[in-house]
Amino acid sequence: MLIRSFAEAEEIARKVGPKKISVLKAENREFLLALKEAHQRGYGEPVLIGDERKIREIAGEIGFDISKFDVIDSRDPQEIADRGVRLAAMGETHFVLRGYIDGPPLYRSLIRTSAKGENKRQICVVALMQFPVLPKLIGLTDTGITVAPDFGAKMAIIKNAADLFSRLGYESPQVGIITARRGLNDDLDSVSDAIKLKEAFAKGEFPECLIVDGLSLSDFFLGTEGFLEGLDGVDYSRIPDILLVHNLEFGNIFVKIDSIAERDFFSGVRRHGFIVGAGIPTVIPSRADTHKTIITDIALGVLIS
Repeated sequence: MLIRSFAEAEEIARKVGPKKISVLKAENREFLLALKEAHQRGYGEPVLIGDERKIREIAGEIGFDISKFDVIDSRDPQEIADRGVRLAAMGETHFVLRGYIDGPPLYRSLIRTSAKGENKRQICVVALMQFPVLPKLIGLTDTGITVAPDFGAKMAIIKNAADLFSRLGYESPQVGIITARRGLNDDLDSVSDAIKLKEAFAKGEFPECLIVDGLSLSDFFLGTEGFLEGLDGVDYSRIPDILLVHNLEFGNIFVKIDSIAERDFFSGVRRHGFIVGAGIPTVIPSRADTHKTIITDIALGVLIS
């Protein structure tokens, strides 16, 4: 079933669950509140990894009965990440949920696990975004791991993002490549890579997706004329499902647009993040997220695992 909004994801996850979840560094009130409600909704059962004393203390404070769940006592961030990823790699859990832990230990663990597998792929972050004016979700990648991907890395990133979208019901998702093209600078790496990616697509090297025409946000959102008088003129069929950015700096800056949504500049924009390519479904909430947002993260993890 095609997932067009985060509300749809939460509803469908009730039917798909329950799934087992590796929760990394679970000793946080918001994460445990989210896990409590997610369990009540039938999304899944957590394996709680972290400071056992703090986990049990917070669970008691919020009335979350964790007596039937596995609790693994660990204080070292790298050990916590390794334990959670290993459980998912062995099939004992279905996906990994980053709890109150920094990104690097998790990235290292996923990279090491992926390197041991047969299908070694580029690991990257896909930010899944919901804009109130659009009738579907938009993926932006890579926004968190690959600092300056070359042509080969970009090919892998596209394949990873297309695989994620296929799990959300998007058949042959459309991919738009964002560049800085401005007439006099066609020799930019972003432009030359885009041309080579489109040539690769024409040769059939991206059977899992469709690379669409256009090289800028204005091409995709405003059309060939580059100007619209109102939203009624938007051709939604032109807007890609996935946007590939040239480097991490732009992707990370752009994706933080949701952080000012509460100030009404971009009201209603929402974002959830995934690490893809390691063969282990991994959802990465922000440590600043509230439990309501983390519940959606868990629902999405149920759907992609």
